[in-house]
Amino acid sequence: MDEGEGLSAVGLARTCDWSTTPLGPREGWPPVVEHLVSTLLEAPVPLCYQHGPSLAMVYNDAFAALLGRKHPEAFAAPTHEVVAEVWDRPNVGPAFRRVLERGEGFLEDGAQLRLRRGRDGPRDVDTGYYLRAGSPVRDSDGTVLGVFHVVLETTVGVERLHGVADLASALAVAVTVDDVCKVALRHALQALPADEVLLCLPPGGAGSWRATRRRADEQFSEAEERLPLVWTDLPAPEVEVIGELLASGLVAFGQGRLVLPMAIDGTQGAIVLRLDAAPVAAEAEMALASAAALVGQALGRARIFDRERSNAEALQRAMLPLVLPQPESFTLAGQYEPVATGAVVGGDFYDAFGLRDGRLALLIGDVVGRGVAAATVMGQIRAAARGAALSSPEPASVMAALDTMVEGLDEMWPESVSLGAAPDQAGRFLPSGFGGELFVTMLYGLLDPATGEIVLASAGHCPPAVVPRRPRRAGVGGRDDTGGARLVELTIGPPLGLGGVRHAQAVQLMDGELLLAFTDGLLERRSRSLAQGEERLLDVLDALDPTSAHRACELVLEEMGRGEGFEDDCAVLAVRRTSLEHRSVTLVVPPLPEAVRPARAWARLHLDEWGVGAGAHFAVVTGLSELVTNAVLHAGTEARVTLELNGPRLVVTVSDTGRRGTPRAALDIAAAATQGRGLSLVRSVSDAFGAHPSANGSTVWFEVQVGEPAR
Repeated sequence: MDEGEGLSAVGLARTCDWSTTPLGPREGWPPVVEHLVSTLLEAPVPLCYQHGPSLAMVYNDAFAALLGRKHPEAFAAPTHEVVAEVWDRPNVGPAFRRVLERGEGFLEDGAQLRLRRGRDGPRDVDTGYYLRAGSPVRDSDGTVLGVFHVVLETTVGVERLHGVADLASALAVAVTVDDVCKVALRHALQALPADEVLLCLPPGGAGSWRATRRRADEQFSEAEERLPLVWTDLPAPEVEVIGELLASGLVAFGQGRLVLPMAIDGTQGAIVLRLDAAPVAAEAEMALASAAALVGQALGRARIFDRERSNAEALQRAMLPLVLPQPESFTLAGQYEPVATGAVVGGDFYDAFGLRDGRLALLIGDVVGRGVAAATVMGQIRAAARGAALSSPEPASVMAALDTMVEGLDEMWPESVSLGAAPDQAGRFLPSGFGGELFVTMLYGLLDPATGEIVLASAGHCPPAVVPRRPRRAGVGGRDDTGGARLVELTIGPPLGLGGVRHAQAVQLMDGELLLAFTDGLLERRSRSLAQGEERLLDVLDALDPTSAHRACELVLEEMGRGEGFEDDCAVLAVRRTSLEHRSVTLVVPPLPEAVRPARAWARLHLDEWGVGAGAHFAVVTGLSELVTNAVLHAGTEARVTLELNGPRLVVTVSDTGRRGTPRAALDIAAAATQGRGLSLVRSVSDAFGAHPSANGSTVWFEVQVGEPAR
């Protein structure tokens, strides 16, 4: 007969008709079979006995539950038909044959089988995990009578372990406190039937317990998901309940809360789940405790990271201009985007400043490398460029002065071992300042506000892009060469320090056009070529509505960083020519509850000065109040609020450059102005809304139409 032919599975739970089985009448069974059947019928675990050459299968009620809708139709049916979907797998049909023919037992833990059991429908196949053991059953003379089969489904436990592994993988790339908490909240809501999850951090010094939370029924947009979490103080009664449950040091349940202890650098926090149902099964507690331990370890690392990054960012930003000049008919803006790598600062920089003859000097550059050395060289070059331009602003003169400076920087900087350097003839690794690999690129420009002409020269730096007044929207089938954003055709000269000629090229910026300069971190990805990065940038610029230089910087960074993010620091510098009225003011708001009201008053004052109508007043002030409140709730340092009027459109931007995820004192309004509802209100009163996350915080913006659109 063919393999598997005649092998039957006889479903004999308590309610089945035993007399019809291939075993025959019960009184004729061998004693060992009688004993096994009696045992398995009383056993609470899934047991099965498969008898004789046909492997007639007798199983108990627990095993019938594993079969799902296959029972009772599986009664007396050939085994290869009952489990046809897995019969040919080496660990199923062939394994049974080896037991029956050779007396070789098997033991398999974590076996994955896809069985059509109809749990979710008659034809549905579900994946399960099983602990399986098969042993030969022998008669008194040693003849194999059949197979004793024990099956335990371990799907729930295996999935819990997979969940813990997935959590560990996600936490491995979560570097800030905010990132770690978001991962933990998402994992808890996905893995457990909780109505709400709280992540509670212990007090620091004389502070109080603070928590961030998320409800299972809350829905956030993609922009809202990228925003920092909101932290609030825990009320005293809740602190008392959680403290009592934590006192046991184990997973504890009480008053509708499941509390998981979480060790964080010698202190104890907690993950709290609010449950309507009974607590989770006892066997799940080990997985929950492991998950809480992983989160606690990740939070310990993230706290160190946030402290170091805060110091690094303070150094980096101290070397960049706080404000840029805004000549008549032009708007200028710059932005620096660091990559999240702790205390390692970068060498990207930009600047713009006025000259004696009324022109503006523009520069953007990159000191290749990272760390204090790169940042220090960046600061020196920026200062030297200012001095050279104020003395003799023409590109050739400025570049020559910087060449001389860069040539001597190796001697000025303390010696260090050059990574990757080869030893000399004596086998020694000789230290040097930058290992002879100091590489500085810079784009320099002279803007004449009276004519709109910009004279550009590049020292090894990528060319800028020009966006026309009414850019062509990117269409299906790729770009063409007419009417869209374009890269300036610029001859690229040698990097600074190498000398040589950098040819100057004049670009005429017309009304409504925008010039965007950038460092190569904006384009470079391991997954694509530089040319593909340029193509991506031009597509983004084609879809850009450059209402202002500031908005252009925000949108370009947001779109270019979407998806895989940035792999290197980058800086952008935008210059837009406009005949529309342009006003811009900035306010620094301290992270204090009482700072919200003065910020509203400041906004009203400038809106009145600019002649903005009463209807737009409400939208602007309401939206600004919500964003400032949100910043105060989570920021570790001050927030920067910018009002920017560009003709008929007013843009409000709130940027938090502090330590994301650092808990702040709660406000009375915290319960009412939760992140989701507050941002929904901003969206409802504005004409456009967006959020831009970065390694150093988040920027949230909204736009309101305050006049008739420009024709």
